Amino acid sequence: MPARRFVIELIARSPLSSRVDRLRFASREPFVWQAGQHLVVVGSAGQAHFLPYSIASANDPRKPGEFELAVAVRAGADVMDTLPLGAELEVEGPAGAFTWQAAPSPSALLVGAGTGIAPLRALIEAELARASEARLLLLAGHREPADVLFAQDFERLAAQHPRFHFIPTLTGSNSAWLGRRGRVQAQLVEAVNSLAPLAAYVCGRLAMVSDVVRSLVEHGVPEGRIRSEGF
Repeated sequence: MPARRFVIELIARSPLSSRVDRLRFASREPFVWQAGQHLVVVGSAGQAHFLPYSIASANDPRKPGEFELAVAVRAGADVMDTLPLGAELEVEGPAGAFTWQAAPSPSALLVGAGTGIAPLRALIEAELARASEARLLLLAGHREPADVLFAQDFERLAAQHPRFHFIPTLTGSNSAWLGRRGRVQAQLVEAVNSLAPLAAYVCGRLAMVSDVVRSLVEHGVPEGRIRSEGF
């Protein structure tokens, strides 16, 4: 069956960091996705594209058909960099199996870096909307404090939901940063020990994803309880 195509409109845009923007879209028609899935931008103003983006938000019944993307801005490298409010795109999807496992574990470790945080945010929002006691821990890898994507959103969710913990860890040299330092890989052993038994969800650059998955398996997380997505 061919993938579904439909039209979306950009209704809001704001910076998440100096290099990443938050784009909010509305679909012209009913649109439902599973948290963790992605869309592909296939057309705009008569031009063809192939631009895959993870959906960075869960379905909100109060705003049906609205969703967010985290888009890296590359100085006009593609249509998304300068897309004005009100502009329309043709998209295809949703697609992807980077979704909550059917048989959830008592806890979940979510590990992401850069824009790999986007689908993890959707997964977290979806789980926290459920009546569940599952514990969630997000390890978010970035370079500098200003690079931490969705920081205020995650801090708000952590304050509202004691079962969710947000741990950003930075690789830059900012002397004012008092939080965790180093790559996400350096935080894995502590996280696994605090959450086990757990399921894991890992998203980011392919090298990081491969390294994290290997480390999780070495520390006792069954491969069947790990879902990953790299780019």
